[in-house]
Amino acid sequence: MKHILILLFTLTILPGCRNCGNLIENIAPGPDITGLEMTRELQWLLADRREVLLSGIDNGVIMLRSDYGYNGGRHEYRSADNFFYLTGFNQPGSALVLDKDNSGHYTLLVRKRTIREEIYDGEIPGPDQVMETYLANRVLELDRLDEIIQEKISAGVPFYVDFRDPDLKNRLTDAFRRLKAPESLIRDIAPAIHEMRVLKDNNEVGRIGKAVDITGDAFVNVCRVCRPGLYEFEIEALIEFVFRKNGAAMPAFQSIVGSGPNSVTLHYSANNRKMEDGDLLLMDTGAEFGNYCADITRTIPVNGKFTPEQKAIYSLVLESQKAAIAEMIPGKPLIEGQNRYRETVIRGLHELGLITDPESDWQKKFYIIHGTSHYLGLNVHDVGDYGAPDTAFTRNVATTTSNSRLLEKGMVLTVEPGIYLRSNGLSQLLEMYGKEASEEEIRKFIDEVSPLYEKYKNIGVRIEDDVLITETGNIVLSQNIPKEIDDIERIMSRKNR
Repeated sequence: MKHILILLFTLTILPGCRNCGNLIENIAPGPDITGLEMTRELQWLLADRREVLLSGIDNGVIMLRSDYGYNGGRHEYRSADNFFYLTGFNQPGSALVLDKDNSGHYTLLVRKRTIREEIYDGEIPGPDQVMETYLANRVLELDRLDEIIQEKISAGVPFYVDFRDPDLKNRLTDAFRRLKAPESLIRDIAPAIHEMRVLKDNNEVGRIGKAVDITGDAFVNVCRVCRPGLYEFEIEALIEFVFRKNGAAMPAFQSIVGSGPNSVTLHYSANNRKMEDGDLLLMDTGAEFGNYCADITRTIPVNGKFTPEQKAIYSLVLESQKAAIAEMIPGKPLIEGQNRYRETVIRGLHELGLITDPESDWQKKFYIIHGTSHYLGLNVHDVGDYGAPDTAFTRNVATTTSNSRLLEKGMVLTVEPGIYLRSNGLSQLLEMYGKEASEEEIRKFIDEVSPLYEKYKNIGVRIEDDVLITETGNIVLSQNIPKEIDDIERIMSRKNR
């Protein structure tokens, strides 16, 4: 239903767009979605993944279901990430069994549809077709899963499952207790799969790249349409219309489209405000292509022209992002990019007068409120070890550190610095940092900064790109999506709409 509404919203935008021409016809042709076919190359790539995973266990069975995990606010079915990573199979009601003791025997279990379900939902591939397409050794009906569980428990072998699938884990626990078998034989396979998923192969990079390109097409079309008086949800509708037109099954996550005071809210999702002249519009969006995600953020002036204050903050964020990306090379600690972002922003805010003491931890934390990088892949915040506590990447941390995992060829990460000047930010300082600084110190800061802060309030800027680590450096997969001030203003100028 949501994607129908998106199309209707988009069509309501088009008639009122002066000088934007026939927008639908002007959208660049979509990518060739034949890249999603199950080719022989992809079949063997998936087989290699299963073989690598099996080689990491001594004996036993690996068992995963397709139906678990949060969908991230998206609106169509997709198999659980770990299941899809090993199978490429995207049908609900499925399960995977890999048997180490039977030469890597690969079983896919699929749900048999009733005639009524086929009438309403359509047919699904039959067992022979599934076996041929996905190189399974056998294909069984899903209701035989309990039979396999009982057989393997009786054989006394370990079960490797994803502990994030509580239904399967509880099902196994009940069966082990009923058969009086040691529950210690139930083990978590997720960490091993997650480590495999950190380094992307060419197929994965290709899918992420297509998702990025589709997201870029959506952004450029927003620039041509955006103007005061439109609602945020109309922009969201256009973005997701372009996703669908270009072959993306759905958004990679719930789109963030925040204007004016909403641009300073990190995970704003209402998307229902009417945009006004002088607003900034922050869009954190990403298409999903072949189950792989893009994650791109751009910030633009609603009227097509940055104010001097908006330019100052935007330029600082962009400078910090470029400094961070320069650190994203193999052999360097992953967190070094974040360190450069923090240093650049703190220095720049001090030069602007928004920080009075660049050595003050609480002043730094007031402005540095999130990390800059996370893995990207089958999930927008993809799995994998960072070599440092999550808090070092996800919360406002004043000090820098080099304690993190080293970057490696094949990693794909976001780089997303931001600055957010909430209108009520100064009034929250005593509550936020009253235990870290005296009331006198905080009130002195407020008195000194307030006149300047007033000029910058409700300016929220985030710039996010997706970066592939290569053998010698990096490739910014989203490098063709405009982010320079002059480029954005040129695209948004009336003559280019």
